[in-house]
Amino acid sequence: MFRLVRKNGLSYYVIDSFEKTGLVKHCFTTREGGVSENEYKALNLRFNCSDKRENVLKNYKIICDAIDVDYKKLVISKQVHEDNICTVTIEDLGNGITKENRFTSADGLMCNETGIPIVTLYADCVPLYFLDVKNKAIAMSHSGWKGTVKNISAKTVQKMIDEFNSKPENILAAIGPSIGECHFEVGDEVAYHFMEMPCGVIKKYGEKYHVNLQKTIENQLLSVGILKQNLTVSGICTFCNSDLLFSHRKTNGKRGNMAAIMELI
Repeated sequence: MFRLVRKNGLSYYVIDSFEKTGLVKHCFTTREGGVSENEYKALNLRFNCSDKRENVLKNYKIICDAIDVDYKKLVISKQVHEDNICTVTIEDLGNGITKENRFTSADGLMCNETGIPIVTLYADCVPLYFLDVKNKAIAMSHSGWKGTVKNISAKTVQKMIDEFNSKPENILAAIGPSIGECHFEVGDEVAYHFMEMPCGVIKKYGEKYHVNLQKTIENQLLSVGILKQNLTVSGICTFCNSDLLFSHRKTNGKRGNMAAIMELI
C-alpha cells in the first residue's frame, strides 16, 4: 500500500513493498510541509511557474532531508506527455537542479547505479515506480492519458529488460496517486483511445465518458508479466484529495507539482 507518513508538519507517501526491500529511498510528496505560498502552498516542486526558484529549491531540500537524499544530486527531466525513457548515470547528478536539464523530452527515467535520486513530477497524471529486486535497478515514469495510450508503463518494463536484463517477475511496480475515474471526465476525442481497451477502463456517466487511468495501467503491466502480487495500486484520487494533493483539474491549472523520488542504496 501507499502509506502516508506525517512528521514535523511534512507529509509524504511511501510504498510498503518497496520500503521492505531495503534497496531504495523513495517517496511521493504531498502539498504539506513546504514554504511556497498562494496556489503553490506549500510543498511545490514545480520550477516553471511564478513561484520563486528559491522556494522550490527549499522545498526539495525539505523533502530530501526527510528521506535522507541529497537534493543537489536529484535528476529531473522535462516531461512532455510522450513515451521517451532515458537511462541516467552518475554523470547526470544534479540535472535540472544544479545544472542545465539535458533531458529535454523524457517522461521516464531509469538507472542501475546507487546514489542517483531520480524524480518525476505530477498534478493529476499517474506516477509509476519500478524496482528490480534481483538486478538492483529502478525506473519511474509519468503517465498522463497520452502516455497511457502510448503504453509508457509496459515500455518502461521492456526497457528495463533490454538494458538491465530484468525479468518482469522480479520487478516490483506501483501506481501512485492520480486523478480517479470519478473525476477524469473526457471528451469523445480522448474516450476513443480507450474504447478498444479491456473492459472496465472507461465508463459513461450520463452524456460524458470517464476514464480509469490506474486500472488501464494495471492491465498494461499485468499483460507484460508484472505479477499481481508485486503490483501496488494506490487507488488515491488527487482531485478528491486536493486539500492534501495538487490537482490540475480541480484548480484549473493554478497549482504546484508533487514529486515521485527514488534512489537505489
